[in-house]
Amino acid sequence: MTTTDATAAAERYEIGDRAANGRYPVAVDGKPTGHIYRWHGGWYAVVPGQPEETRHDDRHAAAAHLVDLVDSGAVEPGAAPAEPPAAEAGIVPWLSPKLKPTRRNIISAAIAFGRLAELAWKPEDEDGNPTGYPGSDNPWDLTCELDGKTVVRWWSHMRGRNGDNTPRPEYRHEGCIPFEEQAGKVAALVGEPVTACPCQQHTHPTTADVADDLLKQAERARRADDAEALRQLLTQLLGPCPASSARGQAMKELKERAQRTKS
Repeated sequence: MTTTDATAAAERYEIGDRAANGRYPVAVDGKPTGHIYRWHGGWYAVVPGQPEETRHDDRHAAAAHLVDLVDSGAVEPGAAPAEPPAAEAGIVPWLSPKLKPTRRNIISAAIAFGRLAELAWKPEDEDGNPTGYPGSDNPWDLTCELDGKTVVRWWSHMRGRNGDNTPRPEYRHEGCIPFEEQAGKVAALVGEPVTACPCQQHTHPTTADVADDLLKQAERARRADDAEALRQLLTQLLGPCPASSARGQAMKELKERAQRTKS
């Protein structure tokens, strides 16, 4: 599409507000046509009823693609539902269904959950439903425990970089309590870290060796396509726990072990 074509297309599409499942409805010529969403740095255009999803460099290119589909006759504007489709369900609610429950993804998710607990964030949407870890560079609905607001964040911005654990950005979100008050409020909310899992129904690992054993079991269950066994193991590895920070540290130790082995 040329610059002129792109400009003309931009006058015909309208991108709506982000829905809870991360998708943005797009109207072409004032009629609902499809949806776009961001995933791992790319933007995808989706037309209801069509299995193909096309990847684009930015949101405007993805929306312009829907204009092309309308002009080619491949899509009839107005045929798409006004609301985005319901979010796909994963094997457990703590891992995005777009992420396979591999050892690497489970470790990354557990580390993220542990750090969120330390920073007084909850991986929940505005209705209190758990939001699964989506990967480090994808939007994630999180609820701020300082004021209860649900906002979109990227884990890559929050985890710190190059060994520096300072969460980024320094502010939490627009309208949160003043920055200079945040550290004290977070410390009061989080309290002393819990080092052992107190849960009755499921025991969550808080040491690297126990976590490693569960991860190996989870990998065997995944390869055997044993969904029920995998679900139980993922609940132990990722489910809510007062000791999620200790579990995250155990997972971080496993990650560091693997890095030392490679070096």
